[in-house]
Amino acid sequence: MKPRIYIDTSVIGGCFDEEFKEWSEQLFEEFTSGLKFAVVSDLTLAELADAPEMDRKKHASIPETNYENIYLTEKAENLAEAYLNAGVVSPKYIVDAQHIAVATLNKVDSLV
Repeated sequence: MKPRIYIDTSVIGGCFDEEFKEWSEQLFEEFTSGLKFAVVSDLTLAELADAPEMDRKKHASIPETNYENIYLTEKAENLAEAYLNAGVVSPKYIVDAQHIAVATLNKVDSLV
């Protein structure tokens, strides 16, 4: 079974940032070749709507056969709130807490 890897827009944008390009491009090659499975949430898709076109094109380059959409549910919102209440994530980063919660509840193998 292919590892399921949750990605957000920072990973996609990393393909165009010299500091992260090498690793981000390697990950996208693994998605394209089928070695890994990309998991993307509706949170990420909402962020991509306002992202540069090159980021949207990079996201679209992942073959549908190696891609899965997941969604922020009420249960995920509650888990994100629990992360905030426990001090795991600062309230300033609620969207990060939501990304973590969605990935956790969907049992992805890694969140990058």
